[in-house]
Amino acid sequence: MTRSSIVLAVIGVLLIVAAAVVRFVVVPSVTKLPEDLDVTLRFEGTYNGINPAALTGGGGDLLLSDVPIEASRRVQAESVDGDTEIVSRTDTRTVGDSEPAVTEVRFNVDRETAEARPAPDGADDVTSAEGLVFTLPVDPSTEEGTYEYWDQYTMQSAPVTFEGEETFGGRDVNRYQSVADGELADPDALGLPAALPKSLAPLAPGLAESVDPALTADLDAVLAALPDEVPIEWTSETTTFVDADRELGATIAGGSTQVITGTMDFGGYPVAVRFATIDIYSTDDSIDERGSDVGDDSSLLNLVGTVLPIVAVVLGLLLLVVAALLAVRAARRTAGPSAGGPAHAAA
Repeated sequence: MTRSSIVLAVIGVLLIVAAAVVRFVVVPSVTKLPEDLDVTLRFEGTYNGINPAALTGGGGDLLLSDVPIEASRRVQAESVDGDTEIVSRTDTRTVGDSEPAVTEVRFNVDRETAEARPAPDGADDVTSAEGLVFTLPVDPSTEEGTYEYWDQYTMQSAPVTFEGEETFGGRDVNRYQSVADGELADPDALGLPAALPKSLAPLAPGLAESVDPALTADLDAVLAALPDEVPIEWTSETTTFVDADRELGATIAGGSTQVITGTMDFGGYPVAVRFATIDIYSTDDSIDERGSDVGDDSSLLNLVGTVLPIVAVVLGLLLLVVAALLAVRAARRTAGPSAGGPAHAAA
């Protein structure tokens, strides 16, 4: 082999090896949650129900109808430790002209599966959650029972169901849904009172969907015997919607419908009042923005994970073929004079 054929052969082999490294080492690493994760989703919706301020003496109408809501969710990576990272999720929600309500929670997230893991030792500000907390993994499954979604309101995970396919923001998405129902873990975070003043207690039976007839028959006596503050037990049923990119699993759109119910004990008769129904879903601008960003990520991944390895393999093989041809031609040149020498001498 000539020097040029050796150089070409070495370059060809290196290109093929590089293609394998990119495809089977680099690509799996870049499909994990990025170390610089920073995503913001924006929502809009409505609030229907009881005015919390009216229950605490703040005045205003007792019942609110179709009050506009503006909300956002920002997810940021704070620190990375191998295959896990601490992620903060900041939710901001403004109902009508009220002051924004802000909640922030931190999760320890598996960078490959996007599922929450137990909080690291000593990380008191990290929630020990289970299941998905804000996104799905790359190439998300549609099989039932594959995922659960964490509900921060009730501090529990609930099964995720696949609801079909759609196109949002120019991206093909899988539609998922999860329903979590249970006791509210932190009513204060939603501005909910711990008790109902006795002066407002007579309103509760009239707002309840159903009341025991025995309570109705003896309502005056029951009301008179109530304490000055009637404790309220709060429950939440939240239906979460996630429209995840069919290729990358990233959330393109989503929202939730939350029904908050307050139950009071009226002398042994439970009175359950639907306090509020809160509906939110991604804004059109947010959907378009996320679709564009995820589309860019998909194009980059396709370039790195598919196009470049194929080009590198093709070039590598071509260089090996050229190196082989050069070697054969050099061998023929070398063999030519030696083969003709004896014949010439015999003549």
